[in-house]
Amino acid sequence: MIVGALIATVAFAAAFTVPGGNISDSNNVMNGTPIFLGKSSFTVFAVSDALALSSSITSVLMFLAIYTFRYSEMDFLKSLPEKLIFGLATLFISMVAILVAFGASLLSWLEADFRTL
Repeated sequence: MIVGALIATVAFAAAFTVPGGNISDSNNVMNGTPIFLGKSSFTVFAVSDALALSSSITSVLMFLAIYTFRYSEMDFLKSLPEKLIFGLATLFISMVAILVAFGASLLSWLEADFRTL
């Protein structure tokens, strides 16, 4: 649950502080839009960040459900392992997605033409 909560925190913060920043010219019509908006690496970043956020929250909620529910003896055979596998799978998906988002943000910086910024 701790790892899932940390990934959710990082993914949430990254959604609002996009790589490259935003256009901050008050006279420009595009004021407030991300600088790298047209690049494919920015699209990969946005999709993978959203996937990381949603899957990490799902993972935390699944582990919280495992922790708080009462189980009978028969639940240990079917219900509990299913929830545990689902929680671990979504945690793994969130870790992969946050790594892809990190790589896409680095790639968008490497592709940037800083003379036009």
